Amino acid sequence: MPGWFDTNIEDSFQLFSTEHIVMLVILFSGIALLLAGQKTLHHRPRVRQFTRWTLFVLLLFSEAGHQVWGLANQNWNMEEHAPLHLCGIASLLAMVALIYSNQKLIQTLYFIAILPAIITLFTPEVFYSFPHFRFMKFFLHHMALAWAGVFLVMATSTRITFKSMLQVFAKLNGYAVFIFILNRMIGTNYLFLAGTPDVSTPLDVLGDGVWYYINLELFCFGIFLLMYLLYRGGDLFSVLNRRTEDGHHMEKDEAQ
Repeated sequence: MPGWFDTNIEDSFQLFSTEHIVMLVILFSGIALLLAGQKTLHHRPRVRQFTRWTLFVLLLFSEAGHQVWGLANQNWNMEEHAPLHLCGIASLLAMVALIYSNQKLIQTLYFIAILPAIITLFTPEVFYSFPHFRFMKFFLHHMALAWAGVFLVMATSTRITFKSMLQVFAKLNGYAVFIFILNRMIGTNYLFLAGTPDVSTPLDVLGDGVWYYINLELFCFGIFLLMYLLYRGGDLFSVLNRRTEDGHHMEKDEAQ
């Protein structure tokens, strides 16, 4: 089996190494390209469909490749390969949403896919360096997830409201209760409800015991609220921009 696909760690991942920074640049370049191309996505169906299916293929091959890697190396286990972490669930939901454009799914993904994936890419729980398969899979997977969340909101008529934010947060808490019980039953750490990740992340400052869960709840709600405010800010900017354009058109008509 080639070295880039096996389980041996020849070069360990280094936080904010050249490879890491390059991946972050690609991440934000993709988001900027989607934001800049909003009108193109709305007015050119071929571009919209190409983007939709490209994101779908990236997510599908990332998830499938992860399973194949575990099985091929006889390293498959529940905690690392079952897609029950937040990004795993978000990835499956994103693939369904890219096919059906379901509004409820898109609202859910807006809150659980974009910023969580970005935070994960800043503090990745990955131990292999470039060009190992796990390195490429991890970064491409999470980048595609963030891009899909942005694309789905921009390319559809889905609205993000304060009510939808509360609904998604309630669903996440319901899922967390299920995962908390599952963690206790099979000894896993999905959603990091049994403890913080093995790498340094913002979760490290949340404390221990009951305070960990209280602070984790507040941390998650803060992310949801920030995403809602970002949407409202972007929505307000779009409205003002449209009014400015309409004003320019009216001035032209009057001048003529």
